[in-house]
Amino acid sequence: MVHGEHQPLTKCLAGETVEQIGLALRSSVIPLSLSLTGLVVADLLARKRPMLLTASQIEHLLASDPFCVRLGANASRAPRPAVRLARKSIKVYIQRLRWQLGKALKSAGLAMLPEDLLVSESTELSNVTTYRFAIPCEFVHLNGDAKRK
Repeated sequence: MVHGEHQPLTKCLAGETVEQIGLALRSSVIPLSLSLTGLVVADLLARKRPMLLTASQIEHLLASDPFCVRLGANASRAPRPAVRLARKSIKVYIQRLRWQLGKALKSAGLAMLPEDLLVSESTELSNVTTYRFAIPCEFVHLNGDAKRK
């Protein structure tokens, strides 16, 4: 996860941007082609890892988590609009993220399923699905004056 507009000596604060998300394999990083909304959903899952999150919880966090609400506020250009999604849309973005993970795994020649990286689990007590990353997530921060590559 690459965050931009980072303030020195801090970690993942409100006002930063989500610049890029990639799958690090061996000595290379395969960038995932995601929209801003897809980047924010993936970043939220990574920041809340290893919590199990339902689509409803993700919807609530997108509307209340300071990082998501103030996304891009540190940028000198106009701040990015807040990401608001309904539960059905979140499930679509989970599918898109898995599709991009699958493409990255295939291009790396790995015989893994994207479902092994982004896990869905059904709860026993109710008919609710939870989502979580089952892989380590690392955050790289670019200072506010750094240029996006």
